[in-house]
Amino acid sequence: MENVYEDYRAQKRLLMEALVERDYMEIYESNILKNDFILKLGEPRYELHRLELTIARTKLKLEMMQTCIHFQIPIDPGHIDRTLEKEFEKHFNMLKIMKREIDNVHNMDGENESLAAAARELKDLYLSIADRVHPELIVSSDKKTNRIWKAAKAAYEKKDTAKLKRLQKRVLTEIQSIPEPQEEPPRNMKKVVRQMKTRTKSVLAEIDNLKKQFPFNEAKLLGDDDAVEKFRKDISIDIQIAKELLDKLEKQILEKLPPISDLLN
Repeated sequence: MENVYEDYRAQKRLLMEALVERDYMEIYESNILKNDFILKLGEPRYELHRLELTIARTKLKLEMMQTCIHFQIPIDPGHIDRTLEKEFEKHFNMLKIMKREIDNVHNMDGENESLAAAARELKDLYLSIADRVHPELIVSSDKKTNRIWKAAKAAYEKKDTAKLKRLQKRVLTEIQSIPEPQEEPPRNMKKVVRQMKTRTKSVLAEIDNLKKQFPFNEAKLLGDDDAVEKFRKDISIDIQIAKELLDKLEKQILEKLPPISDLLN
């Protein structure tokens, strides 16, 4: 009979680690990685994106002017610019948000490492609390454990270390970690273990899916200084090419604009 409870303890540990890791990735690691990405690659990515948007807008402006010429319609640069401004408003607003994020991260002035350290401490506290009150890790829960768990999850999401420490102390003194064998018959425990195994696979699949998404899919790159430097060099080349293309397009537009005297009239 004891083997059933050993299996339960082992599977409970695996599920707990998976659940806590998923929450850590979603709540903390995603922000830490995103900040790291912005610090190392945000500015060149922003500049390239800005140029690409400007090129797209300039190409469309050129096409509109060519259409006017083809149908012998007077070119109204002001009308064209207003139309394009409305057309690209959403895209350039996103660009502004991107720029604000870059400025905010750079203003943190090296705080990302301290944030990572604080996040690890919070994760350890969260793990110790989850061990005893997480609703997916205990055979039966009650109002007390549910209330504590909700408070712990809220404190974790708010990065409230002090509250998590208070909850941890309460949990360690008031709540048993593992149910006594006589509390649940072996048949019930076997069912619980099977359910935990299924749930663990599901959570691990969620984690794998997260790793394929930004910013987790950039973690390997960010951890390799040589790869980051190569990325910056490659994107610098792309930026230069984009600038040259934009310059050509703007020259074509100037050639098609009506004389200034016509615009004044």
